[in-house]
Amino acid sequence: MLERMRWYRRRLVAMGAAEIAARSQRAVVHLADDGLFRASPARWRASWQPPADRLLGARPSKTAIGFMRPDRGAGLRMHLPGAADKLVERAEEALARRVRFFGYPEVELPEGRMEDLDPFTSRRWPDRHGKRIDYRHLAIGDPKWIWELNRCQDLSVLTAAWLVADDERFGRAAGERLLAWIETHPPGRGIAWSSGFEAGIRGISLALTVDGLRSSPFLADAQLELALMALWQHGRWIRRDPSLGSSANNHRLGELVGLVVIGSLAPELRDAPRWRDEGLEGLSAEADRQIHPDGTSAEQAFSYHLFVIDLLLLATAVLDACEQSIPLEVTSAIERSGDALWAQLGEEEPPPTYGDTDDGRAFVLDASDLREPRGVAAAVAARFAHPRAKCAAEGDDATAWWLFGSSGIELMERTSPAASPASVTLADAGLTILRIGSTRAIFDHGRHGYTSLAAHAHADALRLDVALGTEELIVDPGVGSYFAQPPLRAAFRGTSFHSTVSVDGLDSSLSGGPFLWTRHARARLLACDLETGLVAAEHDGYERLADPVSHRRAVIGLSNGSVLVVDRLVARRTHRYSQRWPLHPRLELDCCSPELTIATGSRAGVLLSIASPTPIVVTATRGESGPLSGWWSERLESAVPSWLVAANTEAEGPVELATLLAPFDAGDGIPDTRLSVSVEQDGLRLVVTGARHREVIAVDLRSTPVRVTRKASSPAGLR
Repeated sequence: MLERMRWYRRRLVAMGAAEIAARSQRAVVHLADDGLFRASPARWRASWQPPADRLLGARPSKTAIGFMRPDRGAGLRMHLPGAADKLVERAEEALARRVRFFGYPEVELPEGRMEDLDPFTSRRWPDRHGKRIDYRHLAIGDPKWIWELNRCQDLSVLTAAWLVADDERFGRAAGERLLAWIETHPPGRGIAWSSGFEAGIRGISLALTVDGLRSSPFLADAQLELALMALWQHGRWIRRDPSLGSSANNHRLGELVGLVVIGSLAPELRDAPRWRDEGLEGLSAEADRQIHPDGTSAEQAFSYHLFVIDLLLLATAVLDACEQSIPLEVTSAIERSGDALWAQLGEEEPPPTYGDTDDGRAFVLDASDLREPRGVAAAVAARFAHPRAKCAAEGDDATAWWLFGSSGIELMERTSPAASPASVTLADAGLTILRIGSTRAIFDHGRHGYTSLAAHAHADALRLDVALGTEELIVDPGVGSYFAQPPLRAAFRGTSFHSTVSVDGLDSSLSGGPFLWTRHARARLLACDLETGLVAAEHDGYERLADPVSHRRAVIGLSNGSVLVVDRLVARRTHRYSQRWPLHPRLELDCCSPELTIATGSRAGVLLSIASPTPIVVTATRGESGPLSGWWSERLESAVPSWLVAANTEAEGPVELATLLAPFDAGDGIPDTRLSVSVEQDGLRLVVTGARHREVIAVDLRSTPVRVTRKASSPAGLR
């Protein structure tokens, strides 16, 4: 109880006065709604389940209004038969009630009301008002799992499979499950109604399903009216429970797109035009706020950027189908997002993984568990003839087909792709991507996150990730957990799990809870020269300590495809410093010492040579639990052991650490490369030597701007 009260205090501090007032008013509305349900069920039903003549302004259409039409399904079957077959396979799994979310095992759901039952604990979430369920502290199960189930995205999959395969089993199941969910989940009751965001994402699924089944025999007239009433209930709930102020991140976009989709695909509702216009007005403002001018996401989380782009694409596709205009702010946000995808997704490069990811989908009309970044790029190219998005795309995409049909795919095919990206800085995100031959290094010198919460950010200031071609080498560790394993949540978003420097075992930003940061590290770019492959930055995260510590880092691309990293940490007293290098779990550690650490995989590896004027100890941990160290997470609620190499020192006054990261192709063998360091009057003198390469670099991180000079005996390979 004491920790809960502390969390609420920290949460209040993160809000402004206006947000506190708005949330208080909203809480009163929810309390009154709950009281009405208990005291006068008849009056409550009159409020939430009005007769059709009050709810509807027109007779329900029996023809699809949006893009969930038989011709789209037939087109997918004809032009992308492999994707169509996989969709049908996924629908068969849904038909058998087999579901798999995150890193949890697949489960087979029982008949009946299973959407409130946690299959792993056999405990049921309470049947009370959704806003009175303390899902953060109740020991029932993982609320994220049950929310995923209650997004009802199996319904849109079944509907899409019916349109593709013309198999009535899928359409009938979609209709029956739609009606069953509506009948057993009155508005506002239960874990499914815990937020306007969940209502928004579920409202999208229900609207797509209802529209796809309009012309089918699986929804009789009275049932269609019931389904339209459920969409009205979702729209009303979204408006009653908006994500405000410090919570207005991707959740707010999900709510607004929910209003746009419901308002567009259920035009018979009297409130539909108002909701659509209200959603578009809010969407225009939020798209500008949440998508930076450089096209990146304000949340500093790559996966959530994909989620947001899909939401905006869905709103665009629905408005296209309804022949409604799309705000310029929305289309501009999508197009500049296409630019950002291109900048981060060079040919055959693995997608970045920085920040949180929850495996969530804005909507599901294909067979994929996760949304592929190159599929999102394909959808952008299909709608906007976007050359850079076309470059980042990887062939046709089933979701793009549903959204924009044959005309969109033809438009993408006629679009000439842009050239592959070279080294680039995304200034608003604070990301510099150095490309040296086949090496890609992503350096994070950006802001900590979005709004006062920075809910989906990690304490990874000055993080560096390195890949060689398709192979990840120095990695962001992923997300680990959200709710199910609190220690994993804390560790995976902490500094010591990332490829940066931790001080005294502390995080560079100060956590106030699983989705709350009370102090954000602020980073500042000091130097950037893409032509020569130099970028340097600093952050103030550890200047909060009683004896403040400043951290500067320079990243230098070398002509042989290696990356040199130099860290300078300045304090008056003694501190413990740990330069961290998390490796992809495909890599095995062959040897580990400051002079030479080698990690190899079947196709690529990385050599690390670490040097410092200060005595250092190099350690390697893998899969350790006390404390957690050496783990990597591909999906939410999963973690596998992976090597973490660390250069550790304890010293008084300024400390400088230098590491050479030399990626290599496994077929070429391990490079003969070493790093040595000496202190000069104007900084460090670093010498990289190898059988066919020698490079001398002088680095002065004491000055602003940072000074770097170098002399190489092999030709430059930067592009």
